[in-house]
This record gives sequence, C-alpha cells and structure tokens, in this order.
Amino acid sequence: MSRHRYVRNLDIEEELLEDEDRDYYGKSLEDEVPMSPSTSQFIYHRNRISSQSTEKPIIEEDDNYSDDYDDDQDMFDMDDVSFKPKNNAKKNAQKQAAKPAVSQKQEQQKAPPVQPKKPALPAVESLKITNTKKTVRDTSKSPLRIAPNASVQKLNVFEIALNTQPVYKTRERPSTDKDNISLVIAGHVDAGKSTLVGHLLYLLGHVDEKSMKNFKQQSARSGKSSFAYAWILDETEEERLRGVTMDIAHANFDTRNKRFNILDAPGHKDFIPNMITGAAQADAALLVVNASKGEFETGFDLGGQTREHALLLRSLGVQQIVVALNKMDAVEWSEERFNEIKEVLSLFLKKQAGFNHIKFVPLSAYEGINLHTKPPAGHKLLSWYKGDCLVEVLDKLEPPPRAEDKPMRVIINDVFKSTGNSIVLQGKIESGFVEVGAKVYIMPNCELATVKSVNSSDKGAGHQQFTSLSEVCFAGENIVLTLSGTFEPESVSPGMVICRGGNELLIPAKYLVVKLVLFETALPLLKGSKAELHSHALRVPCTVLKLRSIVNKQTGEVIKANPRVITKGMSAIVDLVMEHPVCLEPFAKSRTLGRVSLRVNGRTIAAGVVDQVSR
Repeated sequence: MSRHRYVRNLDIEEELLEDEDRDYYGKSLEDEVPMSPSTSQFIYHRNRISSQSTEKPIIEEDDNYSDDYDDDQDMFDMDDVSFKPKNNAKKNAQKQAAKPAVSQKQEQQKAPPVQPKKPALPAVESLKITNTKKTVRDTSKSPLRIAPNASVQKLNVFEIALNTQPVYKTRERPSTDKDNISLVIAGHVDAGKSTLVGHLLYLLGHVDEKSMKNFKQQSARSGKSSFAYAWILDETEEERLRGVTMDIAHANFDTRNKRFNILDAPGHKDFIPNMITGAAQADAALLVVNASKGEFETGFDLGGQTREHALLLRSLGVQQIVVALNKMDAVEWSEERFNEIKEVLSLFLKKQAGFNHIKFVPLSAYEGINLHTKPPAGHKLLSWYKGDCLVEVLDKLEPPPRAEDKPMRVIINDVFKSTGNSIVLQGKIESGFVEVGAKVYIMPNCELATVKSVNSSDKGAGHQQFTSLSEVCFAGENIVLTLSGTFEPESVSPGMVICRGGNELLIPAKYLVVKLVLFETALPLLKGSKAELHSHALRVPCTVLKLRSIVNKQTGEVIKANPRVITKGMSAIVDLVMEHPVCLEPFAKSRTLGRVSLRVNGRTIAAGVVDQVSR
C-alpha cells in the first residue's frame, strides 16, 4: 500500500520543473550562444527535410520554406517536444541577428554562374586556293644505303667470339733430349709424401746444404725434427704447424731420360678438392703407402684416402702408377709385409680401379734408402729385393701422347695476381700451343684477352721454378701465363679454360650425358640426386636429371632402359644438369675435358666420361 500512498502524494508541477531543469543543464553552450556571421559562412547546412536513406543517392531539394518560424512550433512536428528554458526571449533575439548573414550566403550559392560570351566568328563566303610554283627536285640519283655488316650488328659477346676466326701460324715442338712428365704424389695422410719428395730433391742436388741445415734446425726447435725434409715443400706456417700438406706444391727434377714436374698433393680428406686439381694435371702417379703395422690398413680400409686417391687418379685419366711402400724400416724391411701389401693393392688397383701398369718399390723416405740409388751392400733389403730404386723406376715411365694438332685448350689451375687490365695465372696446356701475342678467350665468361708472356715450369730443375721465359709453349707443359685485357674483379677462377675463337671456341655446356660407374656408396643414385661434379680444376654442384639406362661395363650393351635406381658397382648412362655453364667436352673430343667424377658428403661415389654436351 505504500506505493499507492507515494503516488497520491506526488507533486506533478514540481516534477515537471525538475525535468525542465535537467533538460536545460543537458544542453551545451553552443546551443545557447548564436554563431557569428564570420563563422557561419564556413558552415554547411544539410537539407533538413531531405531523405536520410543511404541506399539511394542524396538529391538536393529546393529550400521552399522560410527560416522564420515560431519557437513554439517544432518544424519536424515530432511527439517528443522538449521543454524550453526560461530565457527564450533573449535566445530568439540572438537568432534573429544571425539570420541575415546565413540567408545572404545561401542566395549567393543559389545564383546561377554567369557564362562568358563567346566571340563571334566572321562569316566566310568562299575559299580560294592560290596557285603556287612547284619546286623542281634534282634528278640526280640518291646515294646507295650501306648494308649493315657483322661489325655493326648488335651481337652478344659469345656470338662475336664464335664469328672471330683465329689467325696464327702452325708451330712444331722443338726436339729435346728429355721428355716432360707431370707426376702427382698421392696417398693417405702421414704416409710420408712430402718427406719423400723433399729428401729426393736434396739427394739429387736441388737443395743446398745451408738450406737443408736451416730446415733441420727450424723443425727441431718446433719439436718436429722428423718433418725437416717435408718443410722443403710445406712452406706455409699453417702447413708446418699442423704437419700436413694443404695445397699443391710444385717441384722439378731430372732423371737420365725424363724431366719431371712434381705435384705434391695433400693427403687429408678435407683437402680432396686440391688433390683432384693436382691429379688432373698429372701424366703419371706415385702412390705412397705406409707399410707400418696398422697404418696401411687404416689408409686402405673404407674411408681411407689410399683407396679414394687411387679411384680418383684413374677417373682423371692417369694410366701409369708407381706404388712406393714407405717406412719399410719400421717393419725391419720385412719381405712378408711387402708381399702382403702388394697382393692387396694389386688386386684392388687392377680389378676395381682399372690400372694396367703398376710398379712396387720398397723404400724409406726419411732414411733415404732406395730413393735415388740402390741400398748399400749388406743392407737387409738386398736379401730379397732385386728390383730398381725409385728414380730408376720413374725414369722408365712413358709420356702420354700429346694433342698438339688439336685446338688450344689451357686449363686454369690457379690465379696468382689479378688487376683491372692484366692477370697472372697458372695452368696446363692440354692441347695445341700458346704463343705470345695470341688473341684468346677465357671461357665460359668469354672474356677477350691477349697473351703477354708465357713462362714454362718444365724447362728447368729445382723447387717451384716457373722462370723459363719462352715465346711458345706446347701441349703437356705447365705454364705461368700473363694476359692483358679488361677483367672484372674475381671474374677468372680455377676450372676455366683458355681457347681461341671461331671454330676453335669451346662451347660452354650446362647439360651433360655421362657414362659412369658407381663406387661403394651408402645411398643409391636416383633421379633428382644432388652431387658435386669434379673435372680437372672444375668443381660445380649438379643434379641427376634422368637415368637413361644400365649398361655392361665391358661392351656397353644396354641391360635395362629407364631404371629407377642405380646401386654400387653398376655402370649407367645418366643426364646431369649443372648449376651454371661449365667448360667440358665429349670424351671423344678431349680426354682431359671429358672425364668427370661425382662426390657426395666428402666421398667419391662415381666416375665416368662425358658422352654428349648441350647448352
């Protein structure tokens, strides 16, 4: 009942006054103070009675109403009429003062724009064409146009090189009393390769006593007195500190009938690419093995470098190999140990690697026994070994046939110095000849250069001699070449080939068809397999594009076409795609540029020859 009592006691007039006060305090100052004329002219008044729908475009309506209306009358005629504050009279007076300015502004907007009057054009009655005197042209014939020739056409660099025919005179190699042979020294790490070559150079008189005494003193101070002869070739501080050869070392010596260019290759597995570079330049190989108990087995077992070096040598075209059984003094010059190692290596080198010309020599590199002369009388070795010493065996090696009548091919093995207009590099002439003044191209970049000088490393004896200056050098020689031209920084690198232009130009290839033999590998070869291709000084990533067929190793007869997989021991024909164009040719055209090997994860998995190339 209390709520009914509250309604009966409610004061209606007081409640209405409170609502009026609340409405007044809810309004802002802008609602009470009129806008000044200077401000109102920048205010746009939206048409109050126009349509508020956003679905149709807004169309302006004519303002047919007057702004003068009573405050008591709501122009929108809505039900929710609000109460006005008590000071309405003052408010109406302020609104009346602001109305004239707004009306004047609206009238200016409604006034139509004044169109400018167009100038009146004069009337034209008729047109008359005046007869003009014709100009008589000369009847003489115009000069003939000069037809564009090859020199002015916009050809690319490769097309220019292909259309530039070489001009040179045929040269013949002068007769010499000794044949040149490049010999690579290969084998497992710590087999004694550098010690063997260094001691041999000392015994042959290419290292004087003063220098040898200095090497012995320096190695003794470093706690490596046994490395004294190795330091003759290992010249860098890092090589001497680590006790391993890291890069190819060059040396020369003469025998009775031969002149040898020595390439001392590293034996550590981390430097196999450098070993491949040296082996690619070789005509024959000296494989050094450690005859000590357990050391030979370590180097020959799976993962050892003795096995991998032998496979790489054969895949790179080396056919003659001499096996030096070093450190025979550690096994008391045992004939039984010699025959044991000889039997194992003979089977592997003949059956798996494919060598036919193999010689075995027992020796001690550090003691110098059986190196350049036979052991002294009464030595233990003479009780069972009746063969030749190492130098006598090397002197019986035969140089391979030289391709002097074929187009010039110089493989770049190292870059010594490079500037903007000249470059000094080391390489080997695989075919043809090089003469001073010749115009050559460096492929695959096709950079034009001129031969400024040629220094042969095969025309003297000693340690790293590249000072024999000559006008022309022939196939088979290792040379230092100076070229002049315009060269970009680092544009020339090992693995590139120098050749002449025209029909002798080497065409870079990106796609190869290769016949290869798969070695021992953990994974088979599949379509899409990734590998690293090695050939001469070249090293480039490649991908197996297609497996064409599995063939017989001996006859080449196709056993299975389009196989899905190739496993170890199989011979197959595959398509390879290179990461970029490379300098390779079919094996039938160039034996050196046609041999390749594949390596994966630091191991050689396959080797073969190039059958076809394409751009």
